[in-house]
Amino acid sequence: MRANELKSQLNQHLLDAIILSYADANHYLAGGIDPNGNYHLLSDELGRTMTFNSLREAEVMLASLGVGSATFEMQTAYDEMVGSPVTGSTKTSLTILH
Repeated sequence: MRANELKSQLNQHLLDAIILSYADANHYLAGGIDPNGNYHLLSDELGRTMTFNSLREAEVMLASLGVGSATFEMQTAYDEMVGSPVTGSTKTSLTILH
């Protein structure tokens, strides 16, 4: 989803801002999540999903779209590997500083 479309959907409260990461990965994804749990990630002009080298870079991108808070979700397979009943992801709310 291109930045202007994401901004519009966030402003209309059709999506909630989210930043995704995967344990041991060296990049972050930013976008929105709809009420059904579907992710709509930021993409560039060619339709390629944008990646960010740090959590801060992803925050700055969302801030440029007017976002003041986002959910940060880190997914991991480690819990599954050790048989933990945890769902395999950790979520927290972030306040995004402009």
